[in-house]
Amino acid sequence: PKRYADNPQLGSWVSNQRSGYKNFKAGKKQSMCYGMSEDRIQQLESIGFNWGNTQQTWEAMFEKLKQYKVEYGDTNVPRKYADNHQLGSWVNN
Repeated sequence: PKRYADNPQLGSWVSNQRSGYKNFKAGKKQSMCYGMSEDRIQQLESIGFNWGNTQQTWEAMFEKLKQYKVEYGDTNVPRKYADNHQLGSWVNN
């Protein structure tokens, strides 16, 4: 965790790796990727690095989006969708 009490510097570094990975995969500027590269990704994955629950969250939100489309016929979820604020935010970001 970012606020890892036993070693705050390590917690911060891990948080930066996760941010860098997310930005790198999104194709953002290298300055936003904390030096992340395919080589670093492979190194971290070789030791079983946990990238967080990003993929699980994405898949769960995708399932909710599919349900929304069945119900409403489109994927134009309002940002402040009353039935699921998280889905509205996810779709619009």
